[in-house]
Amino acid sequence: MTNVLKAQVAAAALALALTATTQAVAADFGASIKDNYAPSYASPAVGPCYVRGDFGYSASQDPDVKWPVNNGVFADNGNGDAIVTSDEITSTFVTDAVSNVSLDNTWLAEGGLGCGSGSRGFRGEITLGYRGDRELEGEPGLYDPGPPVGGPEPGGPGIPLDDPLHTSIQTYTLMLNVYKDLGNYNRFVPYIGAGIGLAVHDVEEVYFTGNPALTNRIEGDRDVSFAWSLMAGVGYQISDRAILDVGYRYIDMGSAQSGRVDTAGFTNPAVKIDDIAAHEVKLGVRYHFGDAGQTYAPYK
Repeated sequence: MTNVLKAQVAAAALALALTATTQAVAADFGASIKDNYAPSYASPAVGPCYVRGDFGYSASQDPDVKWPVNNGVFADNGNGDAIVTSDEITSTFVTDAVSNVSLDNTWLAEGGLGCGSGSRGFRGEITLGYRGDRELEGEPGLYDPGPPVGGPEPGGPGIPLDDPLHTSIQTYTLMLNVYKDLGNYNRFVPYIGAGIGLAVHDVEEVYFTGNPALTNRIEGDRDVSFAWSLMAGVGYQISDRAILDVGYRYIDMGSAQSGRVDTAGFTNPAVKIDDIAAHEVKLGVRYHFGDAGQTYAPYK
């Protein structure tokens, strides 16, 4: 997804959040004029505010990963000493692309607090979520530092090497979500929503396998990134205060990167991870509290 499209989606989500939050707060302090003409004596009352808890599954999209590779290229200067000298090694950029990237799926847990409509109109909430450890793998450009200075000049092509990249990520999210409840259909209330917030990524140490020139591990790092989401689902009122919530969410959690210092103290390029996103399904419960006051007829 391009940065322009991301900006447009984020701006739309922010506009919806600001508009919806204003209407949700207004709804908490009184019913609309239209609603006052449709009192219901059958539907149980629930308070306008609630706490919620959710558990679900996060299916990761494969992110875009970059790690610059600069190789040492040997060129004999013809001095005939058969020893590699510093002027015979040239650093050459190969690529920063990491191919065949895969990011594992994981579980998620989330909790929050919200207020708003009971069956139609807007409601807003704030949630704190956690996504478990996801293994990240990929294949960077082949790293070959060339023959060591002071060593013998190479007599032929080297042995092809393999150097897969490995690390893992855990993510915390803090989101402001807004929803449009679409009406009460025999206790089923479908909804759509959007959210904006922050994602905190913990990237573990990066290590490589299969290449004797890459035995050191690069330190991990913690990064904070902008996050946004789009949601849809349905709530089902199972008691006068509890609502079972089943939902789908697409969430873009931005980017993260590793540190730069490896276990031998050398400075390396950071491994950059972009477009960390997932398709998620959640099952949870919203428990309402407070005095609902007037209740309203199901929206037809």
